[in-house]
Amino acid sequence: MKRYGVFRVLSLVFILILSFGLNAFSEETIQQAVEREMPLLRGDMWIKMDPDSKVAFIWGAGHIVTIEEVIMQKHPELHRDSFIMKVVEASTKSPMKMNDVVALIDKFYLENPDKLDTPVMRVIWDTLIKPNIKTGIAGNPIN
Repeated sequence: MKRYGVFRVLSLVFILILSFGLNAFSEETIQQAVEREMPLLRGDMWIKMDPDSKVAFIWGAGHIVTIEEVIMQKHPELHRDSFIMKVVEASTKSPMKMNDVVALIDKFYLENPDKLDTPVMRVIWDTLIKPNIKTGIAGNPIN
């Protein structure tokens, strides 16, 4: 019985330490870990990429949007006013070819060399999506 009691106490202490340690992580720390494992594509890398790689990135992002759109059509209960649906809304109003999207992103970074730390998806949001939607994500005001 004594051994069982000591084991329970040690287990409880371990769980408390683990819980405290996990709660001590801030959102910034988690974000930094994500960035380290899968960094965002930013202008400093974009401008060094060859044209085929840029198109491949846009193509991949487009596939994600298409997959999510099809899933939401098949399962209406999953439909939500998300980033994906804003991309769909904007592209319906102003369809563009992949090379045109690449050219627009290239132009942004060439005209704004001080913004090379801006993620490519932010450039896409600000220049292609935001001007072509009525409301922001989840019906929030566009900002």
